[in-house]
Amino acid sequence: MMVCNLLSSSSSTLPRLIPTTYKPPPPPLPPRILQVGRRKRGISLVTRAGPSASSYIFAFVLPLSLLAVTIFTSVRIADKLEQKFLEELAVNQAILEAEENDEEVSIPSVKEPAPTRTRNRPKREVEPSSK
Repeated sequence: MMVCNLLSSSSSTLPRLIPTTYKPPPPPLPPRILQVGRRKRGISLVTRAGPSASSYIFAFVLPLSLLAVTIFTSVRIADKLEQKFLEELAVNQAILEAEENDEEVSIPSVKEPAPTRTRNRPKREVEPSSK
């Protein structure tokens, strides 16, 4: 690689090309599996501040509030279902008691024999046929 350097000299005003030595970068080293006591130098880590208190509050309070709302709602639904079940159970119990009372109070009725029905139709008279 050639680098152009301007040298100001009293004898010439033209720039001269001076060859510079070019050193290629060293080949990458194979990665070491276990590096004990070796630390790369020249690499700087950028540290940043950790999460703020509001981030922690948001991260913990939001899921906990959703969980609390879910539990509260499920308890309310369970109470309503239990109340409906108990009401239906009371209605069924009342129906059963009413049926039992009807059976106990029923008066045995004497069945009268059914009267014979008489038909109210005119009798047919046979006409002599003329053969």
